[in-house]
This record gives sequence, structure tokens and C-alpha cells, in this order.
Amino acid sequence: MNKSVRWGKLGLMILMAGMVLGMTACLVPPFSDLQSAKMAGKGRVELTPHGSVILSSSGGQTDHIQNNLGLQTAVGVTNFLDLRARYEYLYHPSSDDRYDRSFSAHVISLGPKLSLVRDRLAVFLPVGTAFGPDIESGDSWQFHPTLLATFPVSNAFEVNSSAKALIPLRGGQNTTYAVNLGLGISQDLRRWALRPEAGILFDTEGEGFYLHFSLGLTFAFGR
Repeated sequence: MNKSVRWGKLGLMILMAGMVLGMTACLVPPFSDLQSAKMAGKGRVELTPHGSVILSSSGGQTDHIQNNLGLQTAVGVTNFLDLRARYEYLYHPSSDDRYDRSFSAHVISLGPKLSLVRDRLAVFLPVGTAFGPDIESGDSWQFHPTLLATFPVSNAFEVNSSAKALIPLRGGQNTTYAVNLGLGISQDLRRWALRPEAGILFDTEGEGFYLHFSLGLTFAFGR
């Protein structure tokens, strides 16, 4: 793909190119979290299927550019440590004024999540990469240190926020940043939770930004 392609009539050149995992100019790495600062708990497992809609915004124009489908899993190693894994499928449809074909990729990541303040504050340290016919997998490794904060309202409702850096592990790409705000809604958050979330991804040197609107559903298993 020609990386000098324009973003619509605005002529924005490869919006925040360092954000795209070294993949293509049109695929945006996952930056949602869809989790709380709470730990799964020793011996417990959490599964969270989820989907996201990705928008790009610049110069007053906002466009829908990508859809994601994914699955996260968390295994409680101790009451203060989880091991989390994530898979996500990224799909960018073809567009007459941008791209003459669609693009897709698969993203996987793995890392520990550690409790800093019980049920209130945690840090998540995943490393991930992407693969597929439209990307250079060797250039796609990134480290996403993430701070998670949870504000419990009741056993059935919580407010979750997160802030992260998306740090490429290969030179020549910019570090980008994301913040997210979401909810946990349930009859019993320890057993399951509906997780709507929105967030923004930006480059401090860029002119535009990306938005996501996501929905996940967490199921918890074990004692």
C-alpha cells in the first residue's frame, strides 16, 4: 500500500503513523481496556468477549475507519497478581476516497496485572504483536504500560478509567497515548459485568486523534 495516501479531501498524510503497530497506514492498534482495577482472584478465571468501533478525527471531520472483535482472558495467580492475554481481529473496509481494498490483522498480547491499591488501583504491563497478510510482523511489537483506576458505586455498578502509553519496540515510530472511561454494570460484579467504554488515542506530535466506542461482557468463573 502506498503510505503517501491521503486521508480524504483534507490530505492528512498517514494520520499519526507511529500508532499503527508498523502494520499499515489504516490499521489502528487496540487501545481499549474493558476491565477494572480489580483482580480476578487466586484460582479464578475471567473471559471478556468484546467489540469496538474506531473513528478517526482531524480538521473537524470524523470518519468511521475500523471495526475490532476480540477476547480477553485473565487468570488469577494470586490475590494481587493476574496474568492476562488478549486476541483481537482488526478490520478496515475499503473506501473509494481512501483505499481501493480492505485491510485486516490479528493482534495478540500477554502480560501481568498487579494490584497497587486493592480494588481501586492496578497496573497492567502487556507486550503484543500483530500478524496477517497486510502487515510487517517484525515491526509490530509494542509495550503498553497501563494504569487502571476503579471507583465502586455499589456491588452492581462501578466507574473505570485507564491511561496508557503505546510504546513501539522498534525504532522510527512514535510513542502514542490513550485514555479510556468505562462502566461496569451488573447484578453482581463478581460474577459478570457489562462493560461499555469510550476512549481516545493521540500522538503529542500529531494533528488528529482516534476514538473508540466499545462494549464487552465479562464472565467470571471459580470460587
